[in-house]
Amino acid sequence: MVSQRPDPALPPVDPAPRQNPSLPRADVVVDASGFLCPMPIVKLAQAVKSVAVGQIVEVVATDPGILADAPAWAQMTRQDIIGAWSEGDRHHFWFRKLHE
Repeated sequence: MVSQRPDPALPPVDPAPRQNPSLPRADVVVDASGFLCPMPIVKLAQAVKSVAVGQIVEVVATDPGILADAPAWAQMTRQDIIGAWSEGDRHHFWFRKLHE
């Protein structure tokens, strides 16, 4: 698919999910809202590459493809999904970097 630039009309990512103690607290948050496949995964991969082993990256995406792509990416790259949460068209995934 062709990637799309984020829609400036979309509201910023709501930080409320991180206020819920049952959800992980991320070291880095990637807002891929408004981007289409494959850009949410590309941005996630870049962020995971930039953090230290053990750190947590959260990706937020509005593309429903992330629901299948994020688990597949985690399995393929042997990174750990430690949380997932969706509300409306916003999908959050948390990944712990397991290795370089």
